[in-house]
Amino acid sequence: MGELDCEGACLIDHDERRLLLFCHCGADQSYRLAALATLARTWPGWRVEWAYDGFQQIKAAAGHAADLAGTGPRDPQAGKSWCDVLVTVIHRGQTRAHLVDSAEAVIRSGARSLDDHRSAWPAITSCPGKVVAGVHLDLDEQSAGVWTTSTLRGALRSMGQGWPGWHWSDWQDRSAEQARRVAGALTVPEPDLAEGLRGLAAEFDKHQDVDSATEAASLLLAFTDLLLAGARASGHEAHVHKDNAFTHRPMDLTGEEKALVHTAIAGLMTSPR
Repeated sequence: MGELDCEGACLIDHDERRLLLFCHCGADQSYRLAALATLARTWPGWRVEWAYDGFQQIKAAAGHAADLAGTGPRDPQAGKSWCDVLVTVIHRGQTRAHLVDSAEAVIRSGARSLDDHRSAWPAITSCPGKVVAGVHLDLDEQSAGVWTTSTLRGALRSMGQGWPGWHWSDWQDRSAEQARRVAGALTVPEPDLAEGLRGLAAEFDKHQDVDSATEAASLLLAFTDLLLAGARASGHEAHVHKDNAFTHRPMDLTGEEKALVHTAIAGLMTSPR
């Protein structure tokens, strides 16, 4: 699978007791926070970690060669309805804010193109309720920081000569770092664990409902497994055409597993820590 096609992945490392994952979580900080908090309870004794470099970080952790150079630089898009990355810029003591489509694109485009971008980006005076990432650029100090609830695909590791003289900080998912630096100029939304838990509980129950299509896929997969086993037992070789019906296997949870998740979510509702 190519990186651009991969919407999420996880690595389960039994030797290190480490769960490394990333996904898009519906571009919702609160939902993602709730998912990570719940995983910490359903995987007790394990390190639950977010793969901020995405697919390449998963590959590297699994022992495969990773290309952290990523894609080539492109211009960040701004002023569009889908822009959900907050960029704040301090210049000569003044703070301006913009919404763009990609934190990774801002980093990869480099410092030389920053002035051109800033003049073209529409400024905002208030931040929408939900943003997925943020980039803070202090031109006076030549320092910058970035946070994300998605992935950066190795952008910080491969910025090369794009930001000579600049110091970059990786804030992972800590949006409060950006909020602190623009305090008084703009309010940066913070995730709401309770809201995220309510959404997570509803989505979890929704995914357990088996509709006719999922049930049919389950029966087809089970029957195919029986045929393959029979062929191998008879010394024959069989092949299955790999289309979507065989690639995406429905997850059938036991009653105990479902109860474990519900208990974890309910426990976080009453005692977040």
